[in-house]
Amino acid sequence: MTVDKFQPSSASDVFSLWWKQFWGLKIPRKILHFAWRGYQEILPTRNGLFRRNIASSTSCQLCGFGGESNAHAIFWCPVAQGIWNLMEFSFLHEVKEEIDFKNVLLYASEVVDREAFAKFIICSWAIWTERNKITHGQQIRQPQFVVEWISSYYESILSMKEGPKKSSQANGRNREASAGSSTSAQEQSCIEHHEYSWIRCGGILRR
Repeated sequence: MTVDKFQPSSASDVFSLWWKQFWGLKIPRKILHFAWRGYQEILPTRNGLFRRNIASSTSCQLCGFGGESNAHAIFWCPVAQGIWNLMEFSFLHEVKEEIDFKNVLLYASEVVDREAFAKFIICSWAIWTERNKITHGQQIRQPQFVVEWISSYYESILSMKEGPKKSSQANGRNREASAGSSTSAQEQSCIEHHEYSWIRCGGILRR
């Protein structure tokens, strides 16, 4: 993996572009903020709580692993793995468990397209939300029920995106018709290609 060759910083040219694309993902802001906190290693996992003298141990509350980092809680805990195994993100089997949240996120942005990356972040947030039920004395759901909820939630986000998009397209066609002009098929293809391009860790790559 080449991720370790980079020193991620939102101040660098490449990563400033990466963060711009990240914050531009069409998913709820609270979910993006969750991923940003995971990237910065400031989610309230047992490791962080122990460092702040809030928790008495770093052990994972679900599996007992002695070092509940952000990456362990979201990706490597057996409870989380039970959910990921039912999802389409097979690339998680290609990375080692010692990789932290930040580098998993960067790697995901390398190997999947923009829409899949958005869904990956939603899945991560859903797993974190499910884990938090333990803190509040609630029972966590079986993996298949969590996956069904993720799919339903993601579909609802897509439907909200499609509504304004179709309305905008209709308004655009009306304006073009009234002005007596039209956009060529080649120009439209270029516009769509630009809109859904994704910035990779090693530079700007276009699908």
